[in-house]
Amino acid sequence: MSNPTANGNETIATYEHDGQTYEIDHLGINYDHQWGNFAVYRDGVMLAEFIIPGHGLNPEYRPTELPATSELIQLAKQAVAEQDE
Repeated sequence: MSNPTANGNETIATYEHDGQTYEIDHLGINYDHQWGNFAVYRDGVMLAEFIIPGHGLNPEYRPTELPATSELIQLAKQAVAEQDE
């Protein structure tokens, strides 16, 4: 897993599936109004988007942490699979 950096990198996790690498970007790193919105990329191409509970809440009401990496990966896989249907 990679972590967000001070230079604005939105990628918070990567995973492998069927020999390909996928990146999960948290769009809210650079844009607070997009907190809880994620995009899944493979080879620089966005494949899917997903959101987590609390994504539309004001900052004072949001969860203090994002879900565990394993949960984000499951949500990303589900989002990509739904795009393939």
